Amino acid sequence: MRIVEVRERTLPISRYADPAVPSGGLTTSAVAVTTDVIRGGHPVIGYGFASIGRFAQGGLIRERFAPRLLAAREADLVDQTGSNLDPFRAWRLMMASEKPGGHGERCVAVGTLDMALWDASAKIAGAPLYRHLADRLGENEMTWPQVAVYAGGGYYYPTDDVAVLAMKSAASRISAITASRLRSAARRCCRI
Repeated sequence: MRIVEVRERTLPISRYADPAVPSGGLTTSAVAVTTDVIRGGHPVIGYGFASIGRFAQGGLIRERFAPRLLAAREADLVDQTGSNLDPFRAWRLMMASEKPGGHGERCVAVGTLDMALWDASAKIAGAPLYRHLADRLGENEMTWPQVAVYAGGGYYYPTDDVAVLAMKSAASRISAITASRLRSAARRCCRI
């Protein structure tokens, strides 16, 4: 089981309803990580994109982290059973020879690839990503904490009143729409 291709594209992105950041000029990285695993006659491809509100990290992805994934031996990428990718091993592989601390922008680059690796791993397992993550982390849905609101940027604060939570919930729905559009854009831009 190998990663046979990593494509990165820089896409323009805007931040909505954030008066602290002028609109325009922001970019994000969208990646497609292609494996040699075939499902339904097609290779399994994992998709990821950088955090909204940051700048694209294509240089770091293409020059440092993707080459490490592409050069990896199968034994360095698979889980203990040999039946799936192991994103934890891939993370260690990507961070090999990096100096400790001072992660700066490389955490965005590696995180973007990590997202795509988890997506591919869930597809290989034939499970929804939330279930695959729970299985891999030994979690049980019954033990998950109840969170009133979750937004992609971590905008939940326990002290928020109901009106603020409702507003943030609406923003979360917008984030979900934005994420869906980014996945579609990644597929188009990466020509996969």
